[in-house]
Amino acid sequence: MKTLSERLVAEDSLAELAQLHPVFQRVLSARGITSIAQTEYKLGNILQPGLIHNLSAAAKLLADKVQQQQLILVFGDYDADGATSTALCIRALTMMGHARVEYLMPDRFADGYGLSLSAAERIGELQPDCVITVDNGIASFDGIALLRKHGIDVIVTDHHLAADQLPNASVIVNQNAWAEETEGINLAGVGIAFYLMLALRSQLRESEWFIDARKEPNLASCLDLVAVGTVADLVPLDYVNRILVHEGLRRIRAGACSQGIQALIEVADKHLDNFTSTDIAFALAPRINAAGRLDDITVGVQCLLADDPVRAQGLARELNHINQQRKHIQQQIVDEAMQQLKTLDQQGLASQQAIVLYQPDWHEGIVGIVAAKLKEKYHRPCIVFGQAEDGSLKGSGRSISGIHLRDMLDAVDKRIPGKILKFGGHAMAAGLSLIADGYPEFSAIFESVVAKLADPNCFTNNIEYDGELDSDLFSLEFANDLQNLSPWGQRFPAPSFIGEFEVLSQKVLAHKHLKLRLLVSDDPHIPAVDAIAFFQPPAVLEQNHQQIRIHYELSVNRFRGSDSVQLLVRDIVLM
Repeated sequence: MKTLSERLVAEDSLAELAQLHPVFQRVLSARGITSIAQTEYKLGNILQPGLIHNLSAAAKLLADKVQQQQLILVFGDYDADGATSTALCIRALTMMGHARVEYLMPDRFADGYGLSLSAAERIGELQPDCVITVDNGIASFDGIALLRKHGIDVIVTDHHLAADQLPNASVIVNQNAWAEETEGINLAGVGIAFYLMLALRSQLRESEWFIDARKEPNLASCLDLVAVGTVADLVPLDYVNRILVHEGLRRIRAGACSQGIQALIEVADKHLDNFTSTDIAFALAPRINAAGRLDDITVGVQCLLADDPVRAQGLARELNHINQQRKHIQQQIVDEAMQQLKTLDQQGLASQQAIVLYQPDWHEGIVGIVAAKLKEKYHRPCIVFGQAEDGSLKGSGRSISGIHLRDMLDAVDKRIPGKILKFGGHAMAAGLSLIADGYPEFSAIFESVVAKLADPNCFTNNIEYDGELDSDLFSLEFANDLQNLSPWGQRFPAPSFIGEFEVLSQKVLAHKHLKLRLLVSDDPHIPAVDAIAFFQPPAVLEQNHQQIRIHYELSVNRFRGSDSVQLLVRDIVLM
């Protein structure tokens, strides 16, 4: 089945937006699309490797290590981007005929973030000839210095924002480390790792490495990992990232993906043939991330690298179990945070421009998700802290559009030097450590910095949607065509609409979700549709709805091999 864009281009190579249905025109135009060409997600259209700063130098250094069969160690990060980046490098290096490759993942609680001194000491014991950091390293000054002191080459591949100075690595590949770079700045860590492997293959090809028993690998086989890591890390889905995700999803749907990803899809009760970027975000990413939050992200990498289906299924079930534990701990912290916020409400929370919360027993691996939940509810930048074993406070923050979180932390650090032990991140998410008694002063200064530097308009939480749909558009064909314009993700959001409907029936599921049967038209030829509203408050669940106004996504629900239109409700306006 051809996608919408493929059908149009086949009819007319000069097809433009004007040829599309008005709803599609509206959806794409609102996301900055000006021509059909910008929805043609072909691998040949990705950013050329030559535009990635230092990529050639890194590939040449790595090619020397491969040709000499020296020990290469990949050092990742404890989230889904870090896990997929690590698995990609291991898979690609092995495919290119390198036998001596290992990996090591950081322990969130023992090592902290990045290539810390403790992590570098563990790496030193393995005596590698070269270390590739993936999704980290740009702020790892001490750890990199220790490895270089021992004569170990370090190739940093990262996408996080850099400080004023850079670590003394052998080579740094990070588009966000160079102020003049504009191309590729939205690549996730796994995207940068993929480009390094592409450049390495080109370098080895020039050296005539792929001869005799060694065959040149098709690195497109790694795009399943690229798609998962890119969507999971919430980087902006610009054109290049949409190509990478689209091609990765295409391989996943065809079953041409790793046994680990297949097992994760199965344990999440999803289906290969209609798997989407939304499924990555809400089904796969949480299960991989849970390992790094509560336990050891190594199990996530093992799952992604598993070749044996039985082993992959066992590891996927283990990740699923850890994720269930994560949900339980997260709910406890959210409940306690909401109690704190009730007290703050009485003290004038509405007038505050930021939310900062702390409780000593809050799990440092979970505080980031809690910050995200609170940010969504209150539409304020939010930082949540727990206490680490060494007595310092470990915090994780999430921000809203228009407020660059890392820049805000940098401004706070300059006002209260010495209070923040370290920090890092990007516009929408960041992590930091405080000295044990630094919370009260940090909380006050962070609030004042946000209030002073942020545009007041940022705090207006306006619902953004793509208009209303005529009743004849609630069809499976239209919903499928809309989905074919995907992938959707960060800064390229899934289309959403506003509408008012008559409620034919309603049911509460699991005491927290509301399932509705809605009449979209008086025309008997237009069938009613199902709608699902997840995690609704009691006020919504207990109301007997006759008419309802909702903000929703038009989706396709697959159940027992049958497809039907389903509305995914984002917001309900009580009537």
